Amino acid sequence: MDTSAKLDIDLRKATVERKKEAGSRCLGKQRDGRFALSVSVSTACFSADQLRILADIVERYAELGHLSTGQSFVLLGIKQQDYYQARQAVLDAGFQLRSVGRDVFHVKCCPGADFSPFGLQRTFNLVTELEETFRALPMPQKFKIALSGCTNCCANTRLAEFGLHATMKGWKIFVGGKMGFAPLVSQELAGPVEAEQVPKYLAAVLRCYRELAEPNERLALTIPRVGFEVFKAAVKQALEVPFDDLAQEALESRRAMEQMVVVGLEEPGKD
Repeated sequence: MDTSAKLDIDLRKATVERKKEAGSRCLGKQRDGRFALSVSVSTACFSADQLRILADIVERYAELGHLSTGQSFVLLGIKQQDYYQARQAVLDAGFQLRSVGRDVFHVKCCPGADFSPFGLQRTFNLVTELEETFRALPMPQKFKIALSGCTNCCANTRLAEFGLHATMKGWKIFVGGKMGFAPLVSQELAGPVEAEQVPKYLAAVLRCYRELAEPNERLALTIPRVGFEVFKAAVKQALEVPFDDLAQEALESRRAMEQMVVVGLEEPGKD
């Protein structure tokens, strides 16, 4: 079985440059010249009716659907002239657009104690709150959140910017992980803390990351540059700062993302 493929250098360079730009992005141009669109719902739990709607959208606009490792549903093979129609169909059906830009991504999670025999904490309500408050908040670079309802790392919580591990007494908080070409394991910031405290910690981490990061710098690089203890102290100081401003900015960013021309697809409706 031959699995070899020739690297498209020009396409790779264009994709890397696109990732450096601010603003809403599509997943990028595929090798065949078509495009992909990432959609989902909070907690990544689709109902039967939603799956039927997705099947209809795939049939109308895409070649196939892909269940991504990031717990989203990706429409693959969208023609350029159909991209914005496909996006509107996704929104009209009540789905979320999944960000792939320099902002707060959706929360990757396991089913937690409602379903897992190993679960120590319930996950879905907390995930929904974090997404409704912070998703799409602009950041220096992409910011991933992962949450595991037990002590296992099934949601890759130690390889995310902000990871949560359940314990019998609450949640352990980890920061500074990442995947990519050079994966880094996160460090424990706090815990166990009660669920009500988690949004405060996330807001403080986001605020400190914005203040301390250099342009286009991942949190996994910011923390060792400034020092983990320095970052931890800054987070502690920011814990009691209200985060209504961050929530409002995130909401405005989500609304804008649903309307704007995306990076990588500058001319809607044209081949």
